[in-house]
Amino acid sequence: MPDDPGEPSTRTSESSSPFHEQRVLVLHNVDFPDNSDEVLGHESRLDVVNQAHDVSRALVTHDHFVDVMGIDRDDLADLLGRLREDPPDLVFNLVESLAQLGLHEKVVPSLLELFDVPFTGSGAMTIALCGNKQRAKQILKAEGLQTPRWAVLDGVARSRVSDVAAVSGVGYPAIVKLLAEDGSLGLTFNSVVFDDDGLRRQLKTMREQFPGRKLLVEQYIDGRELYVSMLGDRLLPIAELDMSSMPPEVPRIVTYDCKWDKNSPDYHYAPTSMVAVGLSPAVTDRVLSVARQCFTALGVTDYGRIDLRLAKDGTPYVLEVNPNCDLSDGAGLAKAARAAGIPYDQVIETIGVSAKERFASEQLPLKQRVRPIRSAI
Repeated sequence: MPDDPGEPSTRTSESSSPFHEQRVLVLHNVDFPDNSDEVLGHESRLDVVNQAHDVSRALVTHDHFVDVMGIDRDDLADLLGRLREDPPDLVFNLVESLAQLGLHEKVVPSLLELFDVPFTGSGAMTIALCGNKQRAKQILKAEGLQTPRWAVLDGVARSRVSDVAAVSGVGYPAIVKLLAEDGSLGLTFNSVVFDDDGLRRQLKTMREQFPGRKLLVEQYIDGRELYVSMLGDRLLPIAELDMSSMPPEVPRIVTYDCKWDKNSPDYHYAPTSMVAVGLSPAVTDRVLSVARQCFTALGVTDYGRIDLRLAKDGTPYVLEVNPNCDLSDGAGLAKAARAAGIPYDQVIETIGVSAKERFASEQLPLKQRVRPIRSAI
């Protein structure tokens, strides 16, 4: 049956797509035990299986030959053998961590680069930079972009005087995070602190929960939470997290339980994603310009998301640049794409086409490789 003429097309014709009937390996991490609450971040890591299912389904609708492979650290030898003996046309890389650590997210793109296998998403350098919030913030600051003030503290106990002195340039309120982790791991409503005592209590909690892990203490910006997604070389409409359902006494942040724990009271306060409304043309242009500069400065390719806080004076502060954001059907990028009239299966197809074209362009002379990020859809 042909597509409904009143709906966006969900298929790409063979004649118009350079990405027809490809052998695609969908790769995701499996560094989580089944049905275990003993591993911190278990729920968020388990969600990557849903992503792999959705991505695979979308690829099949476009006549690709899809294989799915879940890996952890001990499976890397099998992956290497496969890349040597029977490399796919494209790897759809959804690996977010290995050995339960997000800092190992860069390992798989490094191997794919080494074996010259085309893959979706950003390269190892970008993954590593964005995964270390301090390094990313340093680059953004050097580019003249606004990011909340910050300090990095060790994951081991220190004296009160040392901790307070280390964050003296940040000010209060502040938010305490893991330096190299995503998915809101470790975030609770107590993560926002308002004085030295609150800081010390939260540092103690985090050091006990995540021993040895470096911590980021960051200026808390009170304002609207916006995000901008990139698809191929285009920016999608600005989206916003609506936090109006949260009790007035809690800070406006998305905690881990808000995102992942359906049995937690916080889950009922989970914000909803929607297209941002009421932004002036000047603010809209500024936010999109900041997003474009962020993606370019950090080398994000094929897709990604930037999270911002819009302060009351209209200044957009960059919170985080995520080059490997959630690609499941119904996640933020997919919702933003639908707002632009792009169905989910076409989102996945666009990412695949972008990766293949980018890989082909990397074989060209340097002056022919430039692919600037275009205007928003």
